[in-house]
Amino acid sequence: MKNRKHTAIRGITAFSLLLLLSGFSAVLSPVKAQNSTSCRYDDPASEFEHKVILLNHLSAEISIDTISKRVDGYAEFLYTTLNPSIDSVVLYAPGIIPVYASVNDSMAVTRIAGSNIVIKSSNRHWQKQPGKLVIKYFSISPAELHFVGWDDTTRRMRRQIWAHRPFGWIPFQNDRLTIDLKVKFSEAYQVYSNGERIAAASNSGNTRTWHYRMSKPHPFFSTALVIGHYSYRNFSTKAGTPLEYWHYPDQEDHFEPTYRYSVEMFSFLEKELGIRYPWALYRQAPVADYLYGAMETTTATIFGDYMHIDERGWWGRNYVNVNVHELTHQWFGNYIAHEPASDVWLTESLATYYAKLFEKSIFGNDYYEKEKLSEQRKALAQAEINDLPLSHSQAGVARWYQKGSLVLDMLREETGDSLFRKAMTHYLRKHAYGQAGSHDFIRAFYEATGLPLNWFFNQWLFTGGEPHFEVSYHDTTISHQQFIVLIVKQIQQQNCQTDFFRVKVPVTIGYTDGSTTDHMIRLDSRDTSLRIPAPPDKTVSYIVFDSGNHLLKRLSFERTPQQLAAAATGAPLAIDRFEALSALRETSVDLKRDALLKAAGLAENELIYTEVLFQLKADSSQAARNFFHGALRHPDALIRRSAVTSYSLRTPADTSRLTHLLSDPDYINVELALRKLCSYLPSEAEYWLSLTQQETGWRGKNIQIAWLEISARLHGNIPSAELLNYVSGTYEFETRINAINALSQLNYIDPNHAVNLIRAAKHWNPKLSRPAREAIRNYCLVPGNQQLITAALISENTSFGELGME
Repeated sequence: MKNRKHTAIRGITAFSLLLLLSGFSAVLSPVKAQNSTSCRYDDPASEFEHKVILLNHLSAEISIDTISKRVDGYAEFLYTTLNPSIDSVVLYAPGIIPVYASVNDSMAVTRIAGSNIVIKSSNRHWQKQPGKLVIKYFSISPAELHFVGWDDTTRRMRRQIWAHRPFGWIPFQNDRLTIDLKVKFSEAYQVYSNGERIAAASNSGNTRTWHYRMSKPHPFFSTALVIGHYSYRNFSTKAGTPLEYWHYPDQEDHFEPTYRYSVEMFSFLEKELGIRYPWALYRQAPVADYLYGAMETTTATIFGDYMHIDERGWWGRNYVNVNVHELTHQWFGNYIAHEPASDVWLTESLATYYAKLFEKSIFGNDYYEKEKLSEQRKALAQAEINDLPLSHSQAGVARWYQKGSLVLDMLREETGDSLFRKAMTHYLRKHAYGQAGSHDFIRAFYEATGLPLNWFFNQWLFTGGEPHFEVSYHDTTISHQQFIVLIVKQIQQQNCQTDFFRVKVPVTIGYTDGSTTDHMIRLDSRDTSLRIPAPPDKTVSYIVFDSGNHLLKRLSFERTPQQLAAAATGAPLAIDRFEALSALRETSVDLKRDALLKAAGLAENELIYTEVLFQLKADSSQAARNFFHGALRHPDALIRRSAVTSYSLRTPADTSRLTHLLSDPDYINVELALRKLCSYLPSEAEYWLSLTQQETGWRGKNIQIAWLEISARLHGNIPSAELLNYVSGTYEFETRINAINALSQLNYIDPNHAVNLIRAAKHWNPKLSRPAREAIRNYCLVPGNQQLITAALISENTSFGELGME
């Protein structure tokens, strides 16, 4: 699941889920080796759960009533007994009420124990092989089966039911099993689940029974259900895998931009992994009010419909990265599931890594370097919070996704492309349709390559922290030979959990005549001093440490503005020029202007353009203004976005430089330009509003809500009924968030808006509830507003405590 999208609990056992939600504190425990003592963090989720039976097959039938939000279900499990002394089985079943249960056709006793159902029968009943466990049950408003739009009497919201886990609507134990799932529902809707669609049979009473089958064993947790009004298109991959991609019938024009490059993803991954797509088919569907980016249930991905985009929404947030991320999970996550829960990185890091590689193949190396830089920033920000290792169930999203992806980059550089691919293929084949953990992954690499890489995994996987290098250099002469002395210190904090990192680092030395030399150095201790022979008659202009930005690291490297400017304009690699440019931020603009503009002129690189625009935003020189004017009309939408973001309007005449962006192909650029123009020159705002009156935007009606906010500001901060209504539950969460933010900017609240805020703050989707609660906190800073909020809490029969706001 992506991001970029995601909680720590994807693909873990019910037992591990409880551990992750329990908030246990990470404790360092000593581990004694023969000659030293290291330590590791305790992690209860690194333990395997206790089982007494193994589930092999599920035949389930469910029907759903949308008025009562009741699920009636029948589940028949075929199982194998593991424990000869068994007398009861515990299934994870939050909110499920058992009607009856039987074990091999003998009635059993059921008991609800918190989120579990305990099924008890005599030992002799359990021992019959193969075993059959039957449960009839019901559940009302299951917490993880979301009913969207059914309470909206206006019918604006799409009416959907969706779940990306079976929790709460099918009794669960974490196993790999085959499934036959039958769902009875109104024939006016489409029903979507995992595997092959065997039938969609009409019943009396205008209902239909949809039958889906998973014929190969897959992770039970990776089971989905989607019900709604959809159309779908059938096509296939180059290797012949059937594809069934769902979309909204009223948004046909969104299909191609949303699913762009989908066929290419299969070809890329099958070639890269050496294993064909391992399932019979693949389908996808967008859903409303989705909590994350997407979820890769086996053969069937569901994703947030805010990425179900039209052509103009492409530059806001397209679906490419999330799409290939979830597809990669069909290998890493479903074909092979990680076990135990502490090894979640095996699922998320690999999906993040291969998504990044695919985007590189489509969008080029500059895009790839931009993604790596973003990953590094997120991973290092996580390190400010704690130093948990990557292989820990509490490591956090920025480690499981971004750090793990970077570790795989470094692993591939250590092994080389050929051996890396060989090892990944071996790992996939060895653990096909099974479970694997970190040590299985390491063993597969050794078996395929013969390389003893324990040192690598110890420092990047099982040990917390990242290296921090302090770099300096000077010239020296020894026996008439000139040398460059490079001094590198590892200055990261040391404790029993961390050690000095063993790395190889590429170094580029640039000279005043424009030539460069490349060197590879190896570091494995606190202090390293290296003498590099200097070419005769050459003077060093700059040095790049870690040329190409290969390592996850912190870097302290004092350089003069002249040295940085030389690197920013002379380093062969764009990412090295960007690093030098970034280090110039504190330098006076008069000392760096020429270098900034020259660096931007060397390549059409978004990272470099964005950095140069940022550093020149306060520069009133004609050269800087001319650069901005060109960037505002650049063919790259993201460069135009950086330009409008950093552009300073200094005179009314400057507004003419932005007006063309009011019809920009990128919705975000339209909003940015409209807000900047109307803020600078309110007397002309009505004209600019007239030019954008027909725009809606994407995501969350971004242009329309900006338009309504600006219009209200022009009329005494009194919002229209339309803007106020956008906060209500008749709209999807992103529209509601944008409206909440707009009304907060207007500092407007009335009794109706206060009630809508409370309802948003109670919503099950934290993407909506968090900003709603933040808005409530800010309103409550004003005494009169606090009275309105308190009255709304009373009317909604809730309290600050129930909202988590005491």
